Amino acid sequence: MNKPIEQLKNRICAARFRELMIRAMDGELDAQAQSKLDAHLKSCARCRASFARQQFAMQLISQYTLPDASPAGKPEWVKVSAFAKPQPELSRGWIASRFLNRRGVVVTMAIVVLILAIFAWRYFQSPPVTWEIVRLTGNPKINQRILTRTDKIAMGETVETDSQSRAMIQVGIIGQVEIDANTRLRLISAGAKNHRLALERGKIYATILAPPQEFFVETPSALAVDMGCAYSLEVNDAGESTLFVKSGWVALKLGGRESLVPAGSMCQTKPGIGPGTPYFEDATKRFKIALERLDFQNGGKEELTIVLNEARVKDTLTLWHLLERASGEARLPIYERLARLAPPPDEVTREGAVAGNRDMLNRWRERIEYLSIGIDLTNAPTATGTLKPVGAMIDARFNHSATLLNDGRVLIAGGREKQGTILSSAEIYDPATGEFTATGAMKTPRVGQTATLLPDGKVLIAGGSDSEFFYGALSSAELYDPTTGQFSTTGDMHAKRLAHKATLLQNGKVLITGGQGEDLPNHDTTEIYDPMTGVFTLAAKMHEKRADHTATLLADGRVLVTGGSDARHATIQVSDTAEIYDPVNNQFTAAGKMSVVRFKHSAELLPDGRVIIIGGSNVTLYEGRYASAEIFDPQTRQFTPTGKLNTARYKIRDAVVLLSNGKILVAGGGRAEVYDPATGLFAAVKGGMGTTRFYATATLLQNGEVLIVGGYSAESNNMSANASAWIYQPE
Repeated sequence: MNKPIEQLKNRICAARFRELMIRAMDGELDAQAQSKLDAHLKSCARCRASFARQQFAMQLISQYTLPDASPAGKPEWVKVSAFAKPQPELSRGWIASRFLNRRGVVVTMAIVVLILAIFAWRYFQSPPVTWEIVRLTGNPKINQRILTRTDKIAMGETVETDSQSRAMIQVGIIGQVEIDANTRLRLISAGAKNHRLALERGKIYATILAPPQEFFVETPSALAVDMGCAYSLEVNDAGESTLFVKSGWVALKLGGRESLVPAGSMCQTKPGIGPGTPYFEDATKRFKIALERLDFQNGGKEELTIVLNEARVKDTLTLWHLLERASGEARLPIYERLARLAPPPDEVTREGAVAGNRDMLNRWRERIEYLSIGIDLTNAPTATGTLKPVGAMIDARFNHSATLLNDGRVLIAGGREKQGTILSSAEIYDPATGEFTATGAMKTPRVGQTATLLPDGKVLIAGGSDSEFFYGALSSAELYDPTTGQFSTTGDMHAKRLAHKATLLQNGKVLITGGQGEDLPNHDTTEIYDPMTGVFTLAAKMHEKRADHTATLLADGRVLVTGGSDARHATIQVSDTAEIYDPVNNQFTAAGKMSVVRFKHSAELLPDGRVIIIGGSNVTLYEGRYASAEIFDPQTRQFTPTGKLNTARYKIRDAVVLLSNGKILVAGGGRAEVYDPATGLFAAVKGGMGTTRFYATATLLQNGEVLIVGGYSAESNNMSANASAWIYQPE
C-alpha cells in the first residue's frame, strides 16, 4: 500500500473509533455500540493495541503512588519498585468526594495533574521497551516463565539459567549478550543510549558494536562500561567479578576508582574495593600474583618490585594504572620503569607525571594504549597518494554493495542507514561528473548482500538480510540491468544466506559459499548460479561451516576460501583453515592453515598469483582485532607472515582493493593504508576520511582511482551510517 494513503487511513480509523473507546473505558456503551467496537477491535490491530494501552493506563493510574527514595548505595537492580504499594481505585466518586471538600480542591487538582503528568511522560514519551531473547539450550526462565524458542524480555524482568540451560539477548540493535549456565541477569534499562543489565551471579558473553558508554552491566562490585567490544564477565557467590576483554575496551568503575581494560586483558573486582589493575593473561605467574596482592591484600614494596621487574612493553598499561593509583615513594620507581618501556611524549615531564598531572597522564596513556597491543604509531611509514572528498551519496549506508559496471560507473545498493532502517534504494556514481544519481530500487531491502558483475553486464544481488536483528537472512536474488536502471527478480538460492561470499568463476557462473542462516548456525553448503538459466543449483559442501570468510578467485580458475565462523553467538568457533574449490570436478580440498584464526577479514589476489590475507578478528582468543597479514602461495599451499597493518582492523571484506600499480589499498576499519608486495610493508596514507568506516566499500575505477563510500564509525550513534564519499588517487 502507498505509505501516505496508509497513514491517512490509519488516522481516519483512529478518529472514527476514538470516541467509542473512550466511552467504553467509562462503561457508557450500549450493547449495539459495544458489539460494533468489539468487531472493529478484532479486525484492527492498531486500534486494538491503542485500546489495550488505554486500559493499562487507567489501571496504572488507579494504582499509582509516588516512589519512595531508593536505598542509598544500592545498585539499580535492587531498588524499590515505584508500583510496590497499590492504592485505592481513583473512581469518579472518589474524585468527586474530594472536590466537594472546598479546602481540598487545590491539593486534589495538583495531585491528579502530577499523577497524569508523570504517567504521560513515563508511558507515552518513553514506552516500555522489550529486547529479543533466544533460548539456546535447556529451559531458561524469565520471572519463572519458561522461554519459548524466541521470546521477549522487558525492563525489570530477570532471566535465569540452570546448569543445563543457556540463552541469548539481542541488545536492541547494538549487539548480543549470551547468558551462560547458572546465571541470573536482569534488564534494567533499554533506552536509546542507556542499555543496562545487572549481573547478580553467573557468566555472560557480550558482543557490542556501539559508541562508547551506551551499554552497561552492573555487578555487586563494579560497573562495566562498554567501549565497543566483546568480553566475558563472571560474578561468583561472594560478589567478586572477573572481566576478560576479547576485543575493544571495557571500563570498570566503582566510586572514583576506574580501570580501562583493553583487548586480551583481564581485571578482577571485589565488593567494597572495586576494580583492580588490568593485566594480560599471558603475563608471568609471579607478575599476576604480586599484582593481586597489591590490589586486594595490602601488598607493599616487595610485590611492587616483582611487578616492575617482570613487566614487558605489553604490560605498560598495567604500570600506567599503578602509577595513577600509587602514592608517595612508590610513584618514582613506577614512572622510571614505565618510561623505559614506553617513553612518554615530549609534553609529559617526569615531575608532572610523578606529581599525578592528569593531562600529562592521559596524553601518555594514548601512546601506551597502542603500545600495549603492539602498535607504535610514531614509527608508521607514510604512503604516497592522496585522499579527496567527492561529495555525498544520496543515502547514508553501510554493509552495502558497490559494483563497477562495464561503462565505468559504480552501482551502490542497499545496506543499513540507521536503527531499524534497511535500504532498498540504489544509486549510481559517475566518475565523469563526480556525482551520485538515483537509480531503480531493489525489490527487497537488503543489508550484507553480495553483488557480482556478470559477463552480460548485469549485476547479481544475492542474499543478505532485511532485518535489523542478528538472525535474519534472505534466500532471494535479483538482477540489476544498467541499460534500464531497474532491478528484476531471478531464481532463489536453496538457503537463506547472510555474511556469505559470491565469486565469479571463469566460466561465467557464480559460486556462492557459506553464510549465516536464518537461525544461529552457519552454512557449509555452496551453490552455483547460472546466468543463462537464472537458476541456483547446489554444489559441493565445504569442509567447515563458514560465515564472514573470504573467497578469492585464483589465477588458475579455482577459488581459495579462508577462515570464517561456524555460528553467530559469543561462543562461536573461528577457523584458521583454508580450502580450495575446483569447479572442474566440483570438489573442495584442504589448503593448509593460516597463522591465526580469522573472520571478518579480507583477501586479495596479488599480481604474482599469491593471495594476501589481511586483518580480521577472533572473538574467542586474546588478539581481538588483528593488525597481522599473511600470504598464501597456491603452489606450496603455505601461509607465510608479511608486514603488519599500522591499525588493527576488521569488517573490511569489501574495503580492500588491488590497485593498478600492483599495490593493495586497505580503506576500511581505520586510517587508509597501502601494502607494497615489493617490500612487504603497510604504509599509512596521509590525511583521513574522518571515520573508521566499518563495512565501507572500495571500488577500483577504470582510471586507476578508488571510490570509497559509506560505512559507520565506532563514534556514531546506534551505528548510524555515513553518506560521505572519497577518492583515493595513487602516486
